[in-house]
Amino acid sequence: MDSWPLYLVLLLFHTSSELEVTGPASPHTVLVGSRVLLPCRFSVDTPPVNPIFLAVFWKFGDKELLKYDKGILNYNKDISSRLRMTIDGQAAMSGDVSLTIDNVTISDKGIYTCSVIYSPDRQEKEIELHVQASPKVKIMKKSFLRNEENRLHCSITDFYPSNIKVSWFKNGQILITSDTGKPQRNSDGTYMVNSSVIITPAETQDNMIIECQVEHESLVNSIKDNYTVVYGVVPKVQIFSSRRGEDQEQVFFCDVQGFYPEAMTVNWLLNRRKIEIPSKNADGSFNKESYYRVQSSPDNQVTNISCEVQHETLMDPVIKTLRLPREDEDELGSSTTSLMAAILGSFLVTVAVSLAVFYKKIYKDRGFQQFLVSPIYMPEMWGEDRKVTLYCTASNCPKKVQVTWTVTDADGQSVMMSDRESEKEKLPSDYTVRTDQSQADGQSFMIPDEVIENERLLSDYTVRTDQSQTDRMHNVITALNITPSVSKHRDTKIVCKFICDGKTKERKIKWKFQLPKPQIADENPIKLSLCDSGDVLCSASLQNFSPKDIQITWSCGVGHYQDLETFKETVIVNSQQTFDADSECRIPGDLFKEPGFKVRLHWRHESMDGPKWREVSATDLPWRPQIGDIIIQDWLHSAEAKLQCTISGYFPDNLDVKWFRREPGKQELYLVSPSEKYKLPVMDVTRQEDRTYTCTASLIVTVSRRTDHGAEFICQVGHPSMERPLERRTGELSVKGIPLIGNFVQMDRYISLDVDSFYPKDITITWSRAWNNPEDYKRIPDSSIQNTSHQNNDRTYRLTSRCEGLTLIDRANPNGIFLKLMVDHDGLQSPLVHVFLRLDGNYYLLQKGQKKFKLPKLPME
Repeated sequence: MDSWPLYLVLLLFHTSSELEVTGPASPHTVLVGSRVLLPCRFSVDTPPVNPIFLAVFWKFGDKELLKYDKGILNYNKDISSRLRMTIDGQAAMSGDVSLTIDNVTISDKGIYTCSVIYSPDRQEKEIELHVQASPKVKIMKKSFLRNEENRLHCSITDFYPSNIKVSWFKNGQILITSDTGKPQRNSDGTYMVNSSVIITPAETQDNMIIECQVEHESLVNSIKDNYTVVYGVVPKVQIFSSRRGEDQEQVFFCDVQGFYPEAMTVNWLLNRRKIEIPSKNADGSFNKESYYRVQSSPDNQVTNISCEVQHETLMDPVIKTLRLPREDEDELGSSTTSLMAAILGSFLVTVAVSLAVFYKKIYKDRGFQQFLVSPIYMPEMWGEDRKVTLYCTASNCPKKVQVTWTVTDADGQSVMMSDRESEKEKLPSDYTVRTDQSQADGQSFMIPDEVIENERLLSDYTVRTDQSQTDRMHNVITALNITPSVSKHRDTKIVCKFICDGKTKERKIKWKFQLPKPQIADENPIKLSLCDSGDVLCSASLQNFSPKDIQITWSCGVGHYQDLETFKETVIVNSQQTFDADSECRIPGDLFKEPGFKVRLHWRHESMDGPKWREVSATDLPWRPQIGDIIIQDWLHSAEAKLQCTISGYFPDNLDVKWFRREPGKQELYLVSPSEKYKLPVMDVTRQEDRTYTCTASLIVTVSRRTDHGAEFICQVGHPSMERPLERRTGELSVKGIPLIGNFVQMDRYISLDVDSFYPKDITITWSRAWNNPEDYKRIPDSSIQNTSHQNNDRTYRLTSRCEGLTLIDRANPNGIFLKLMVDHDGLQSPLVHVFLRLDGNYYLLQKGQKKFKLPKLPME
């Protein structure tokens, strides 16, 4: 819209005015859906305002929204939001040309320009509008499962701008394991985001409150939604089938039991596609159908059928599938008609039990119809309430079907049950039929007096029957719910009787009820672990039993057992719908030091003839000693040698360590005891991070070549956890003798000395000489050296070495002559070296270059 022509006109008629336009300096913030006033005021130096000279324009960005000209308000017809925006014409004459916007939306945010012309002046102000939308927060409440991961979702919707903070709290404590997605934009410009958290509540954790807290710039304070956790039970689902003998009809059941809360959805899928069963009629009324017929043809063959169960305790739906043979795989090679049925109801005190039944009928002749009855089918599954459900079906009856169940228990007592209210009226006052009937046709028949018992007998049974029509033929599905006992139902006869248009068909089964007995591991039935306190934690797991009640006790002692307090006991439902029990007790670790000490686990259960038990003793302790190799030092004659080995990983700490000696060439072992020859240091025992013990066992021996060469030492370790001791051997030891140099004498030109106590015999003696310079030694020839050796009584060796250190030249000036002796032997880490100095007719032994002593003289022989 072009406003400049108008502006030029105003300039022609009014040439003296002073205009001032004012507006807010800071952005204006408003919530979505509210009304906002964008302030804009003006003043002139010569009031009152003359409308002839006044023109007001409001723009949003570069688009004109409206104008006020000569007292008339005009809107831009190209702007869709024009009807929500206005200015007050009367207030404009007072200088107030503020823009009012109703029902603010996200698209209204931005820069608004208020332009005022009061001829000949023009001024404008920009007003920035910020729009916010406050979030809504809602936790998607669901039932939790104990000791399992549960994902809780929180939906945060309708907020703007997109920056948002989501926090999760459990009983006031923040949870750091939450996961918040990326905000997604809605069609109205607002955002939404989903956040979730995984929580694993403990078995005993009750009264848990979970909060989803949201912080956003549109909020003064954070907002939140909370949920007080309710615990549920996961549905147990199985799909199974039963063929009807000669009729070649196959019944498919989807059994969903033992779940809580009640809300639950069961869907059938054919070839992985969900079946949508129509329920609304053309006249707007609704049907609740139990059956759905599917025609299978060569072009549309059903290859598998699935039962999908959705429940709030499930993170994902449970889907059970059965594969169906194709028509060309069927033995009869005939066409297939499939009929689906579903029952949703409640059996006795079961929270909610649903049955869904799918029929597959194979006709030899498409026009052939007959009254068909299936066998009685009972799935091998029952829940915590220990109820067993038996099913039977009948179809193709021209009239409604009457159903009667008869149960004869092991004592010969019979109970007859029907789902018909008319029959209930004919029973004696002390006979109560518990029934859940979906349909009845008003007909009746008498239950014989001889099978009527009292309410006590009937309380164990409930009957539910569901009837429907297909092609004007009546079909029925009936279920008998039994609360069994081992004594009453150890040998039971069950009859299901159908009456169709005066004709009767029966199905019978014999059933022996056996409760699942507790199972315990054959190996290591009682597991042992160590506590920081030094106690031993004993734990055991009994599995796959039913019913839930079980008595587990612990005891310990030597011969006479005393009861122990159970530290912890839990019983849970397993995937087979039976029960598992875990029990723990603590026992002071020192008790296992006592010979014969045992820990015993007892358990009793309704399924067992009597109590059973398992026990562990010290020999079952898993913390058996591990012994390392014996560390052997060099065995040197006349020196002390230490033998030591490390023993680790044992508990308790009563370790029995003994050292034995085997003499050379003999097999007998002799116990080593402390003496002058043997020392047995106290063992250094430490406790490791895994709570077991480690020690080092040592034996110190004063070594003799005569007695110890060829001997063997054995470290033997005994412990309560072992029936036989462990041992490590040194093998035959080799004793070495270290050469000892002594008995130094001089005989005129000769030096004589003894090298004693060395073994083995091989030894190297080297003499060398230097004149005035002790660094420039020359080897003395063997002709100037005389060595003689012999064996000592201790079987070491001694050698006498005599060296003539002076030559003919040296005799003229026998001063400043250096002689060096070097002895090398296997018993030495490095050769022994002695240096002698000839001075003034005497030999001196030097030490670090200094005279140590003068060698004694002996006369020449």
